[in-house]
Amino acid sequence: AVVSTQSTGKEIAGAGTGMAPGFTTLVGGIPKPAPIIRYVPFMYPKSDVSITINGEKFEGTADVSAEPPVFDVPDQVQPTPRPEGSHSYRLEELAYTRSGDKGDTANLGVICRDPSLYSAIDERISAEDVRRYFSYLGPDLKVTKYALPGSSSFNFLMENALGGGGIASIRSDPQGKAIGQIFTDFIVEGVKHKSEYGL
Repeated sequence: AVVSTQSTGKEIAGAGTGMAPGFTTLVGGIPKPAPIIRYVPFMYPKSDVSITINGEKFEGTADVSAEPPVFDVPDQVQPTPRPEGSHSYRLEELAYTRSGDKGDTANLGVICRDPSLYSAIDERISAEDVRRYFSYLGPDLKVTKYALPGSSSFNFLMENALGGGGIASIRSDPQGKAIGQIFTDFIVEGVKHKSEYGL
């Protein structure tokens, strides 16, 4: 029988996951519920902010726009894959991956294991392929592909991918560290035998 009272029945989280269910003891215990601090960024007009430094009002430039900056987005026209061969491989066999976060946006990096793979991977992995592969992250997911030919690599910018990101997210991977590992299972089709790419 499991004895569980207010004074003696305190679970140990570590033992609870590695030992028999319902294990109790006099010490330790699972953490108590705590409020979640949510990070909510927003734009605020600089002209409405009063700045005081060492007791003196700072008269800075107040005419800077609070509108978010607009960046040029690269051409997202995906090249048509040229037939190279009849082989298919998991991406892990042809490239390295790395991922991380910036707020609610994740970066997914794909680095070819050999420069000769650059064109083949470029033609077979589009922004839309990445969006479909990670569609479970939410309907607002937006993916932009950036080519980095100098390093035989690609960067996929995944906006709205992390449920708020960081402490604002309740997902198990709020910083997108596992995205790169997950993408190694993506199947690259229609390529030559990997030995012809120097692998």
